[in-house]
Amino acid sequence: MVSLIDTNSAAPPAWFTAALATPVARRTTVVDGATIAYRTWGDPGGRGIVLVHGGAAHSRWWDHIGPLLADGRLVVAIDLSGHGDSNRCGYYSLDQWAREVFAVAKDSGIATAPTVIGHSLGGMVTLRVAGLLGSRIEGAVVIDSPIREMSPEENAAREHRAFGGLRVYPSKERRADGRGSGTRLSSVGRSRRRC
Repeated sequence: MVSLIDTNSAAPPAWFTAALATPVARRTTVVDGATIAYRTWGDPGGRGIVLVHGGAAHSRWWDHIGPLLADGRLVVAIDLSGHGDSNRCGYYSLDQWAREVFAVAKDSGIATAPTVIGHSLGGMVTLRVAGLLGSRIEGAVVIDSPIREMSPEENAAREHRAFGGLRVYPSKERRADGRGSGTRLSSVGRSRRRC
């Protein structure tokens, strides 16, 4: 019998190693010009779950969980753009990542409205999916994500309004001696290019 708590062993539990040994399919799709990688367990054509990783993470963080959820459903773990094996882009947003999640669900072969499960940053993406596509998902599960309304200062910083536009000075010396105000760059001049 396998005990859930075995203090005499340094070996990982049997359920963990069995999950990691489960075969996984690797696929990609293209969303807004970016190649988005994802991994699947289970059979397409029925109900499904999409797993969304946190910031600075990737789809493999779900390798010990995905196979356990695949009984009777297709489980998909996405690499959001800028993470894992997906393309890097010039700009990222919750709306873009939400489109990636929904596109991967469709491309993977999930036949019904998926349940989306997100951890940390992935939870914020999951909430954005629910906000944009709520009637087209079965449910949303958010794990360990900061959920609160942003303050006006945080919104201003995010929109690059908090401290004025960026300034470009002709030289370090001109900036240091206070002469010249520099040239302000508007947000229009910043790259908002996708991939």
